[in-house]
Amino acid sequence: MTWDIKTGIRIQYEKPAGTWNSIQCDTFEVDIDRGISVEQNTFARPNVGIATVRLMKSSLGDFLNGPDYASNQRFRIEYDSLGTWEPLFNGFIQNIEMTYVPEAKASALNNERGQLQVTITANDMTRLALNTQIGTFNITGTSTRSFINVMNQLGTAIIAVDSRYSQAQVLSGGSSTFQYANTYLDIPSGELYNQFLDAELGWLYASKSGGMRYLTRSDVNTIQGYAWDTNDLIVSNVHSTSNLHVCMNKIDLSYISDGIANQVRVENAVTGVRTTSTNSTSVSLYGRQLADFTVNFDPTVSGGTTFAQWASAVSGAANPKNIQSVSVPVIRRTGFPSFILNEEIGDALQVEFASAGLPTLQERYMITRMNHFITADHWELNLGLWRGI
Repeated sequence: MTWDIKTGIRIQYEKPAGTWNSIQCDTFEVDIDRGISVEQNTFARPNVGIATVRLMKSSLGDFLNGPDYASNQRFRIEYDSLGTWEPLFNGFIQNIEMTYVPEAKASALNNERGQLQVTITANDMTRLALNTQIGTFNITGTSTRSFINVMNQLGTAIIAVDSRYSQAQVLSGGSSTFQYANTYLDIPSGELYNQFLDAELGWLYASKSGGMRYLTRSDVNTIQGYAWDTNDLIVSNVHSTSNLHVCMNKIDLSYISDGIANQVRVENAVTGVRTTSTNSTSVSLYGRQLADFTVNFDPTVSGGTTFAQWASAVSGAANPKNIQSVSVPVIRRTGFPSFILNEEIGDALQVEFASAGLPTLQERYMITRMNHFITADHWELNLGLWRGI
């Protein structure tokens, strides 16, 4: 039996009693956008994921009687993976809008007109991660000032305010940076997260199953270290019948020579001391591109990153050639969803692009964003990509 988008996607909300209910509709349109943004081609900054669901309903019951779903309720979107419902988005309803559309046909049999358009906007858990006010946050000791520990402590502080929050490390790499001992008062959680992440050159994002996930510098290095593997998924414009082949609809290539940082000057936010690192090879190829950064971490802890190492990591990544994104159809020619849906933010993705008369491009990138656009007839996935630092 061929997979059907109309029945293969379900949109649900959680009632106060803890049960999940599906929202029934005549037609739907789903737009999911989640991931991280890359700032100064260096920092992986967490973004609040947004799911926008537009439903058309022939009944006006949700408007006249009020919907059973409401703001701040848990909300999820799933797809049928050969009999098992797998997540695409998990979060909380932010807003509900309803509009009566008299021009929309409600019934093909009696030509009645008029339908209720319902638009549900939901945010993922990143909203809690970035917008929770923390009364007092202490960083003390030595080992407890490591990136992993301060991240976990901040997660615990958010849970104390909102018990729905959850957070875990993706892999198992150790911390690369340590924070200075300090006490922060009445500070937004997002300000602390960005301070810790910028120092570590780490990642934080909401998973499609709901909880927050983070990568240490060591975790990022592990993912970047994967070699090209023909036994792994490949997004390609070269046709193949393999289940590991994902058809490419579009690729966004860029070459921006002044968007790189091959001479990096970084300032210690606490001491004001500046350190510089220059990538001589990149300078000779693309000219000198100076970038200034200010980050906060303690370079004196044994085994931790120094500012010279931080600057060297950033300058060493200078490369003006990038694959910004690729777009793929999620439904394969077989009529079933592609294995691309197993991928997640922060995963490595192989991209192959062939052009007549030129060498074939084969590179691995890290996934920064996943944008799904789903209707009852089509499902497109746009994947934002970055090499990472």
